[in-house]
Amino acid sequence: MKRLVLAGGGHAQLAVLNALGRAPLRGVEVTLVTPEPRQAYSGMLPGWIAGHYNRTDLEIDLEPLARRAGAKLLLDRIVAMDASRSSVALSDGRHLDFDLLSLDVGSEIDISQLEALGSRLLPLRPLGNFLERWLRVLAAARCQPGFRVAVVGAGAAGSEVALAVRYAFDRERIDGDVCLVAPRDRFLTGHATGVRRRVEEWVVRLGVRRHDGLAVGTQDGLTLPDGSTLPADCVIAATGAAPPRWLEASG
Repeated sequence: MKRLVLAGGGHAQLAVLNALGRAPLRGVEVTLVTPEPRQAYSGMLPGWIAGHYNRTDLEIDLEPLARRAGAKLLLDRIVAMDASRSSVALSDGRHLDFDLLSLDVGSEIDISQLEALGSRLLPLRPLGNFLERWLRVLAAARCQPGFRVAVVGAGAAGSEVALAVRYAFDRERIDGDVCLVAPRDRFLTGHATGVRRRVEEWVVRLGVRRHDGLAVGTQDGLTLPDGSTLPADCVIAATGAAPPRWLEASG
């Protein structure tokens, strides 16, 4: 019996599960390892923040897909891998051996310059964590006049999330301030000039404040390149994707 481990419940894995459901592999034991029973679609996250979607609209239930594929669903997180021994380590201390491994564990957010923020820091990933914590941030903003949210990131995710937060505050009549912190020379690089211009127009139109440069986290907010301090009650990190750290030592 061959052992196929599907590590992570990402979108590529959904296609694998769907294919196995249509045509199961004989003599293969399939295990899906993922920390969450539902997979959230990141492309719909800004729309959820803005209030256009319910949470169930952007989540895919993995359990029926695994059952149809004949796969065992193991709710845990992979923390290490030994490629030479064909084994992965789980967060509860167990090890799972494999003959075949499909890695779809997603990316992490680079928060190395923002970690000093502590509980004020809210990375976009992992998505499950963000979905839970954003509801608490929104509840706090409703109760605290002048609540300050800073979004750090020069890519499309940073712009979309900043606009979505501003929209959510306006829709709920929350007295809050939203700003976007990003180096101007990196803002939406890779996108057409017209796209960058229109996003800039919407940022101004909706009242999202812009701050230029790379920010460093402090206990109270962000330090900008000119040495000034930007106070923030919540800093959303959309600072680019990085591979899980455990992959570096995996061999």
